[in-house]
Amino acid sequence: MVFGIFLMTAMVPTIIGVNEATKGTRDHEDHRRENARKQRCHLSAQCMPLDGTLEQRSAIHNAKICLGPDKKVYITKRPNSQLVPLNGGFHQHPDFAPGNTAGFVTVTGETPPTLRWFYLDSQTHEMRWGGRQESEGNICGPFDWTKDEERITLQGWEGWLAVRVLDEKRAKELGAEDGQALWKLCFDENDDGADLPPGTEALEVTIKRTMAES
Repeated sequence: MVFGIFLMTAMVPTIIGVNEATKGTRDHEDHRRENARKQRCHLSAQCMPLDGTLEQRSAIHNAKICLGPDKKVYITKRPNSQLVPLNGGFHQHPDFAPGNTAGFVTVTGETPPTLRWFYLDSQTHEMRWGGRQESEGNICGPFDWTKDEERITLQGWEGWLAVRVLDEKRAKELGAEDGQALWKLCFDENDDGADLPPGTEALEVTIKRTMAES
């Protein structure tokens, strides 16, 4: 009995040390994640190797996510002066619990550059950007990242869609060259095809985040 008490007494400092080390590691990881979520990033579309046609994959894979002057969000490899690459990150949003980073913001091409919300239009299923008043009544999150911290999720999953812009005149105005397609970013919130008209060209994509330069 005495030996058992002595052994347990000797083990107490070790147990405390292990617990403190574990807590320290956990606190360090939480701090790292918090800082990483605050860092600005660019977004790009990724598609699976066998999805869609070769032409579609060539236009979409590794293409930049850009802000359009019409406050819609586009996917292109050749942005012109009207399309501004998204440059933003996770941010606290008043729709969610205090201390959250479930919203997503981006710096715009406005003069001067302004921080705006990145959100889902609840009626059209298009991703858009705008001020607080414009985003009200729409879906502003929760945004998150995948376990590897490499891709963006909305409402807990990756329901992203690249949808071809059917208005060829509009596509050319935004930089699409003759014979090339321009794509917009949508989200299939209910996993039912996002109410797209029959015959619409669409491809499932994931959205990759890449740290922006300081």
